[in-house]
Amino acid sequence: MISATPQPRFEILSLPAEPADEPLRRSLLEALPPLPEGDAARVVSITFLAGAGTRWRASLLEAKREPGAWPAGDVARAFPLETPRGLFPVPDFIHNAQGEGRIAMAAYAFDAVRDIRQHIVVVRGWEEEIDAQALAPAGIVPGRRVFFTQEPGADGQVSGHGDATLQCMALWRHARQVVTNFAGDANSWLTVELALRAFAQFDARGIEVGVLIPVACTERPSYPVYLDERGIPAGFWHEKLAGSRPKAAPTALTNVGIRVYRSDWLRSALLELKETYYGGGQGGEAGWHIPGNNPAKHECALDNVDNLLAEKGLARVMPTSLPRELTPLKSLGEYSSFVRAVQEVQREISAVRRGAC
Repeated sequence: MISATPQPRFEILSLPAEPADEPLRRSLLEALPPLPEGDAARVVSITFLAGAGTRWRASLLEAKREPGAWPAGDVARAFPLETPRGLFPVPDFIHNAQGEGRIAMAAYAFDAVRDIRQHIVVVRGWEEEIDAQALAPAGIVPGRRVFFTQEPGADGQVSGHGDATLQCMALWRHARQVVTNFAGDANSWLTVELALRAFAQFDARGIEVGVLIPVACTERPSYPVYLDERGIPAGFWHEKLAGSRPKAAPTALTNVGIRVYRSDWLRSALLELKETYYGGGQGGEAGWHIPGNNPAKHECALDNVDNLLAEKGLARVMPTSLPRELTPLKSLGEYSSFVRAVQEVQREISAVRRGAC
């Protein structure tokens, strides 16, 4: 007899077994109290805006050679190849429902965390452009953000988002919660707000949680969640980094690029990973050697942090996100789907904010 897939355990709320929809999300926003002022002041966001990506560069080169064959080909032809992918211009649905005007795609990631007071932006230069084209459209002024440049490893390459988070620890260790996101997803402010409010309720009930990950239900999860028989995450899988799958039940749930960590557990997990898997020797011995990760890359990923916290029973998933939020723009061929997704995300956010007035 095949047992049913366990439902995510979420002690603070009774959630329906059906996939989330917009009415559920609005009802949760009404049910979860806003963060008290003192708690809100102790949240920090980290947005990763340093990467370009192999697929992105390849598609951009193709579009430069034959702009008429690609969506936004004329924009791509004028976009410098060395520019961070997050600065690629896309329609502006933040300020106009019809998408008039252009903003950097990363503006949507910053819009999702715009209510957080303090921001760390991991970059590789281009700070002025990021301020003007990505942070300013989200209402984040220079006084609320700090740029951080990740130092490369012994091989001359940067060593993953977990490594970047470890390197900038001095900038976030004072926080209570740390929200991480990436600059190329159709992130939603509502997802971030719900996750922060939910985390506060776990804290209020004395339930120890190290990471809370918003997830969506999809037919083909890109980053599937594995649950044990209690409905607690046993691990998370990522094709690029994880060489083996957790020994638990796979689900149709996938993360949508947002994570909320309690900073003390984030710090503890990163230091434990470094002590266990970071080599300080010469040549191939230097750098990260985490089992299951690509051995040629010497990376520490946030997925590794999540899996370690899951092993300790300190991870929870929040199945209240929508699949459109995981619509990355990692290749120019994904441009049209990304634009549709951010338009839908912004439409929902506008409706929620109008209803709150």
